[in-house]
Amino acid sequence: MGLTVTPAYRVVAKFAREARGLPSEDAVDYLERNLRAYVHQQLSSLQAVLPELGERSAVAQLGDPEIEALIKALDALEESDPRYLVEEALSLSTASLPRHDLNARILLLPGDGESRVLVQQMKGVLGVSFGSQVMVLFLWPADGWQEWLSYTVAHEYAHLVRNHLFPRTPAGGRLIYVKTQEPETLLDAMIAEGVGDAFASDQYPDMRPPWTKELDSSLETGVWPKVHRRLAVSDPSEIRRILFGDNDRIPQWTGYAIGYRIVRAYLENNPSSTPANLVDMPGGAIFEASGYVPPGG
Repeated sequence: MGLTVTPAYRVVAKFAREARGLPSEDAVDYLERNLRAYVHQQLSSLQAVLPELGERSAVAQLGDPEIEALIKALDALEESDPRYLVEEALSLSTASLPRHDLNARILLLPGDGESRVLVQQMKGVLGVSFGSQVMVLFLWPADGWQEWLSYTVAHEYAHLVRNHLFPRTPAGGRLIYVKTQEPETLLDAMIAEGVGDAFASDQYPDMRPPWTKELDSSLETGVWPKVHRRLAVSDPSEIRRILFGDNDRIPQWTGYAIGYRIVRAYLENNPSSTPANLVDMPGGAIFEASGYVPPGG
């Protein structure tokens, strides 16, 4: 199968046009019901948990759109041919990190145009990978979204490959590595995101997402003791809190920023290595060889 790109937003546009004329809530219900069925069908031949994850993610990211605004946005996406942009980014990524045994479906779906996170922070593109079999890209035609789509594809491709090499399965409310039966930790997640951003930055050196530079030196130094003592935590909610920040004790994007800096420290200390070389390297090994210390540490 290889990597198959499906412009699923076109099907959503069809559903949206069919919903025209319905009362607002009925129109959104119609859209959601058909979107669930479509995503489930697209992923039905894959690992049992994936159709449900895909459905929930697609509906959550769609939000409660105004039908005409959604149709207009999807028409704007179509004008830039996102499928071509994704295939071009995949071609660049696979040239740097070939993986001929990787089979994955890549769905292009609309996101929520009312989401400040998607439109402002993520520049109109949000990517998520489920294991090594599915990449979903949620799109909205914000300013410059085409460039960020290419960057996000490279980032998520690195995740697909890493997930293929280090497969995980849910068990007891955590993600467990199939080969070792050890739980995924905060350190693992931080390093995986850092590797994804380093790899994407290698493909698109002019792109620098805000989450890799959000933490200034003083914040990084101050928050590091809190992060360090939690590196072995395997609770997904706590991992997410550190990765994204909690708008309280943990600054925004903390885990992403520090994970990226750990990976960069490794690359600086091992100049013969490249981000692509790190995709198959355990997170703990990268951290230990990075020599990372926070600014002033």
